[in-house]
Amino acid sequence: MKKLLLTGIAVLLAISAAYAADEELPPEAPPPPPSIRVTPPPVPPLGWVYDYYAPCADPQCRTVVVNVDAAGLNVRTAPNGYPVMSLVNGTALIPLQKQGDWLLVAPACDLTPTRAWSWNAGVPLNRCWVYF
Repeated sequence: MKKLLLTGIAVLLAISAAYAADEELPPEAPPPPPSIRVTPPPVPPLGWVYDYYAPCADPQCRTVVVNVDAAGLNVRTAPNGYPVMSLVNGTALIPLQKQGDWLLVAPACDLTPTRAWSWNAGVPLNRCWVYF
């Protein structure tokens, strides 16, 4: 039995050696293409806010947070321009540009109306959308 097993192994080795010698190996597959990193488009600006009422939320000032005593922080079309909306306390914003005491900001969250109006500017009051 042992002799038969060794003979079978020898035959298989001889066949595989003959097969490998006769047939060419397939060409090496090309390397996969480099991965393409897709970056999301930049967040569009929301408007201008007075920077005193939107202090930095982190040491690098990548985010500011609305901090006002009144019914909301006015978002304006230009520095010291007309207000177009107001934001409640705690709304996170991304500063895009600084001009004097004014910040051009983009929302750092999905904004939703509160169905209330800012009493100091008469514009819609918005807040971050809360997902449950």
